[in-house]
Amino acid sequence: MMDKTYTHSPFRGQIHCPAPVTPFSPKGELMTDAYGEVLRYYLDVVRADTMLIAGDNGEGYALSDDELRQVTETAAKTIAGRVPFYVNVTRTSNRRCIERAEIAAAAGAPGIGLCQPPIYDASADKIVERYAQVAKAVPLRMMVYNLPLISHFNIDAGVLRSICDVAPVDVVKDAPPDMDHITTMLAEMGGRFPFLYGQRLTMIPALLLGSGGFVGTGPEMFGADCRKFLDIHDMTPAERFDLHYRYGLVNQALLHTVGKPPAGLKAALNMIGLPAGVPRDHVSALTPAEEDELRAILIRVGILEERVARTG
Repeated sequence: MMDKTYTHSPFRGQIHCPAPVTPFSPKGELMTDAYGEVLRYYLDVVRADTMLIAGDNGEGYALSDDELRQVTETAAKTIAGRVPFYVNVTRTSNRRCIERAEIAAAAGAPGIGLCQPPIYDASADKIVERYAQVAKAVPLRMMVYNLPLISHFNIDAGVLRSICDVAPVDVVKDAPPDMDHITTMLAEMGGRFPFLYGQRLTMIPALLLGSGGFVGTGPEMFGADCRKFLDIHDMTPAERFDLHYRYGLVNQALLHTVGKPPAGLKAALNMIGLPAGVPRDHVSALTPAEEDELRAILIRVGILEERVARTG
């Protein structure tokens, strides 16, 4: 495991930051007891170092203000200070981001996650101003979530440096799968705080380059073996390739080929015995055929068989 300290972050080495799902019933009701059980899985089995609450996998976009409060309160009670966590407060307008951040802070969140606005006329000045306004109104520690595919603007090292001048940034969830971008970000800002990657083709290469860790869809399916991703520096090339290949199959299925996210992740978690529920409108749950396809992939990579053997 790589040991590393950061100049502007309390984290150390390479870390895992999952984005837990938020369980909903088939009627669309928030299931807080089930949510607590899911979070305990991330704490006790996956052994996460931090978490992004109400992120995309957590369907934060589908949570009302009161539901965001309930989710945050459940996270604060369940996690109970064992690891820090960040609550995604992203909305289109800065005003709504501030309102969501205020809700999260009042409900016990130690930190917030914030993304660029999903608009077509974003600029560096507008994005930096967004972080400045939210940080001034709610001065919690912050995760910068760079998601250019949806927001139509990429936060590069120069923009990130300006954000750091106005907001207390701890960690960056950096979604672009471009290795040129990843290399530049690590070279220019990687000593300041952890940069987290999770795309199927870039996660392990980024870890080998010294990224701050990973946040992605699928590592949690490996259960206790999830921590092996942080041991890749000590693996043989064959062991490293095997992990890269198996994770790639899972990540590709959950994000791209089996249903629409987060339907696949919820179905997979249900298959290993967690009460992940179903997605909320307008994302459809997997069909029986899609569930069969996903189950076959989990068996192929050894996840489902291992879980059945452990709990049977």
